[in-house]
Amino acid sequence: MPHVIGCIDGTSIPIRTPAHKIKSTYTNRHDMPSITLQGVCDYKKKFIDVFTGIPAKIHDARVFVLSDLSKDLPSMCENKYNLLGDGAYPIREWLLVPYKDYGRLTESQKTFNKTLSSTRVLIENTFGLLKSRFRQLLQLDIHSVDKITKFIISSCVLHNLCIDMDDHIELRDEENEELLNGPDDTVFETDMLLKKNGETKRDAIKNSMQYQ
Repeated sequence: MPHVIGCIDGTSIPIRTPAHKIKSTYTNRHDMPSITLQGVCDYKKKFIDVFTGIPAKIHDARVFVLSDLSKDLPSMCENKYNLLGDGAYPIREWLLVPYKDYGRLTESQKTFNKTLSSTRVLIENTFGLLKSRFRQLLQLDIHSVDKITKFIISSCVLHNLCIDMDDHIELRDEENEELLNGPDDTVFETDMLLKKNGETKRDAIKNSMQYQ
């Protein structure tokens, strides 16, 4: 996949319901109070951008819009580079996602999706390694959203330092669940021009892959 600078996804960090907050505000689709960690990783499985503090009840696409990354990406990528995301994200020139599968995909579209998925799995592995290193992230016993956010971000920083120091760790079986939890593919598109430009770029990359 050409010109990829990172892979993006979100993962739920189970928490206790924050003090003075309503539980349902933070409940994810598995009925657990959780905070979303949005992460972007590189090929080394290091985080190059993280954003957290938003209740896991909020859709990944909305979390992305709320992050500074969504505003910075257009100028950072300059219509050349891009991130890879799953079907939960809107397609853009700087954010490529799979073709929706309604049972009519062409062989070239299936090949594109398979190639994208085999690369994008890096972020799911990265989240799994993060939770293997810092077991507290499997159930954070902290009441303050501010402290929860700081703990999660600090864990991501330490994860990167571990990789820099060649401190390798095995991905535990329970963290492989990151690979099994499929995305919520419901995307509410708000800008049809940006969507069209993203689709055009995706088609161009898909077509170029047929001749490689």
